[in-house]
Amino acid sequence: MFIIKYKAFFIGLSVALVLVSFGLMSSYGIKKGIDFTGGSVVDIAYTNPGAEINPVILKEQEIETYKTGELTYRFISSKTYEEINPIITSAANPNNATPFEFTQVNTVGPTLGAEMTKKAIIALIVVVLAILSFIAFTFREVSLPVQSWKYGVIAMVTLLHDIIVPTGVYVVLSHKYGAEVDTFFIIALLTIIGISISDKIVVFDRIRENLKLSSKTNTFDEIVGMSLMQTFTRSINTSITVILALFALFFFGPLMTKWFTLTLIIGMFVGTYSSIFVASPLLTVWNKGK
Repeated sequence: MFIIKYKAFFIGLSVALVLVSFGLMSSYGIKKGIDFTGGSVVDIAYTNPGAEINPVILKEQEIETYKTGELTYRFISSKTYEEINPIITSAANPNNATPFEFTQVNTVGPTLGAEMTKKAIIALIVVVLAILSFIAFTFREVSLPVQSWKYGVIAMVTLLHDIIVPTGVYVVLSHKYGAEVDTFFIIALLTIIGISISDKIVVFDRIRENLKLSSKTNTFDEIVGMSLMQTFTRSINTSITVILALFALFFFGPLMTKWFTLTLIIGMFVGTYSSIFVASPLLTVWNKGK
């Protein structure tokens, strides 16, 4: 199959995407939401167009401001809602000339934020270890020409690719539009990991079956290429179905799930790409290296 033939290009593209993502994270940094740092997020919506916000007052009080729509704004601060409410009211509605309403208010204390950070890290570590153990157990009967544990290692490497690239895109969204790493973002990453590993296991399982059924004259590259050809349509169709549903949620769903949905969409694209164009080709590269 052409994927195995041009594996150097596909793997190189993934490496480039990961390096660019690390560069973006290094340049802009990862902006933690109030779920992990504590603070308040306030959304407002104007009733009439033409409203103007006084940014000087907000900047002096260390309140970040983002325009989230034609008539909507978001304010983020490490202070409590009671502390920033009069400041926002003064900056957003000077002289009572531009009426607005509060559409969403979220406040998290610093203690709860630290606890959420700890739980998020533990959740990611437990999921990764569980997946690695499951793959090693499932492919324990496969020993030639690639040992069973290598399937797990490659799955972990590609899973890192699947969460690093969406994180790099999210950093740009954070810098430009105020998206923050919050609980929804962690849930999105865990969902991406689950969907992506499922797709990879389907391909790996087909390779395992074809290794048993193919004649000894078939090379490992040929078996992997044949397995990809057999699962290619299934993987693409499944991903497209999920992505279409996510696009519907992104455009017509509530504002609070917007960044969560967009992260899932990006993760689905990246995860599908790595399952087809990266994971299995890496098996052939490792086999040749051996």
